[in-house]
Amino acid sequence: MNTSDNKDQEQYRTMLRDCAEKAIHYVKTDNGWFSMRDSFNELCEKADANKGINHEATIGRRKSIASAVCIQCIRDLSPEANDWLQEQLNDIAEDYQEQTTRRGFHR
Repeated sequence: MNTSDNKDQEQYRTMLRDCAEKAIHYVKTDNGWFSMRDSFNELCEKADANKGINHEATIGRRKSIASAVCIQCIRDLSPEANDWLQEQLNDIAEDYQEQTTRRGFHR
């Protein structure tokens, strides 16, 4: 593993912790959904979860990231709250729309 890989892994871990903190805040205060959503989507982008071989695979990869966030939250949330958070993050994961480029002719 080279220095670039270590840096990328550390950046991923930092983003994961940040997303988990925002998720905990959201669950405990019922405030900050958009911040959590944006953080989750950025984390998915960093982890290349948005690059599945098809739409279903992409959603599956994003749900895996949702589970990783919930694992980070286990010690701070009750099992019921963590299950609810998993549902919320899965909804965000499923809401992904593939980025398509517009194709057409150029003049």
